[in-house]
Amino acid sequence: MIKSFRLRDHKKQENDMCKQLQNNIGRWVGLAVLAFAVTLSADESKPTAEIKPDAAGTEVTLAGNMMSNARYTRHLTKEESDAENKVLVLFALEGTPEVTATFEEIMKDLYAGNSINYDQALKIEDEFNKRLKYYITPGELTAKPENQLKGHMPPKVITGVISEKDGKKWITPTAMSDKLNGKPYEPRFSNKLFAPDKPFKMPGSKPLALKVTDTLSINCILLPAGTFMMGPPCYVCPLWFDHAPHKVTLTKPFYLSEIPVTQEMYESIMTNNPSTEKGPQLPVRNVVCGDIYKFCQIVSGKNGGRKIRLPTQAEWEWACRVGTSNPPFSEKYQDQNCSGKGRGVLLPVKSKKPNAWGLYDMVCDSAYEMTQDAVKWRFAPSGLEDAVDEYFPTDCSPGGKKHDHMGKGVLGFLITNHEWVGGKSDLSYGTTKFRILVEATPEEIAGMEQAEKK
Repeated sequence: MIKSFRLRDHKKQENDMCKQLQNNIGRWVGLAVLAFAVTLSADESKPTAEIKPDAAGTEVTLAGNMMSNARYTRHLTKEESDAENKVLVLFALEGTPEVTATFEEIMKDLYAGNSINYDQALKIEDEFNKRLKYYITPGELTAKPENQLKGHMPPKVITGVISEKDGKKWITPTAMSDKLNGKPYEPRFSNKLFAPDKPFKMPGSKPLALKVTDTLSINCILLPAGTFMMGPPCYVCPLWFDHAPHKVTLTKPFYLSEIPVTQEMYESIMTNNPSTEKGPQLPVRNVVCGDIYKFCQIVSGKNGGRKIRLPTQAEWEWACRVGTSNPPFSEKYQDQNCSGKGRGVLLPVKSKKPNAWGLYDMVCDSAYEMTQDAVKWRFAPSGLEDAVDEYFPTDCSPGGKKHDHMGKGVLGFLITNHEWVGGKSDLSYGTTKFRILVEATPEEIAGMEQAEKK
């Protein structure tokens, strides 16, 4: 709990209060109150107020995630979305005793354990919107944070006066910061949110051994179809703000390679290796879209014309989160993280544990994973509109725009991302790796659906 209530005009109040109490009810009461007042005034963490609060209002400090309201409001038209994008809100996680208790109550009542599905995730979002969303009164202090929404470090701690209007909670800020008690603010969560993801459905029991050369092959795992909440929830601070949670339904099972394509595999087909850090079992890196397409086409020809491509953003995230709508906290994926020591360093494939669907190296701090989705700043026309698989247009394909790199999947506080990247060195966070998707045949789909019924 954050104990950060602050009285207006500390010094005058403390002096008057102490004199009156000492004169009227004795020295011991006066000393007790004086000690309390001095404790409040000694709190160096709160910046000096720039706006005087209402005479009847008492300032409080709330901490949580600040963002544009358009990111977490459903079913907006484009005009409404443009307007709400200028409205700032804070999803409070702690601050007053009431806020802290409400957050803990929501987590206790609605987050049962290892995994949640789409409906459960939606209920949590709805409760946050109803009970813990505070609209931020616009003014001088909000001008800079509004611009910061296009980045990833907006203020997270707001001191101000709370009010209600038209059924909405408002906070009029007198100070805004990303620090609490002099330290960068990081939310505190229950350990149950860091429990390993437990799938609701399991993958096919027999991998598809995809032939790369006469001596090399890559196993692909048949993943089930389903619905999930894509994107980070409002209580997980996103690194970037074009990834509001929204419903996605993947309508068909598909195969995904259990590892990224290695340098050995890529070089055996393409006769070149764009990676600057060489190693046969390291993921190949910095491959441009056109060459990825050629690689997929050649492998397709070696496997009877199977349809092979990059996964979409939704397919990649579904696979990484093993079909759950769990919050993507990085703490629970450390034993899967394929990053080595040092900036941009990767480990050989299968050096870390796979996820519950048997996929290796999905999580990586040192390189992004390519997807075939085209970039969009936010999910048009709404920040929480329903979507289906392949919702975004394909770009890393014939006829697509000629960008070197596009689409990336990375796990931190934000589980996936899809932006242009242009790293030129393996020792850069802007570099990429990729894995391949094989579209399932009607017979394979029917077989999996039959197995799920048993």
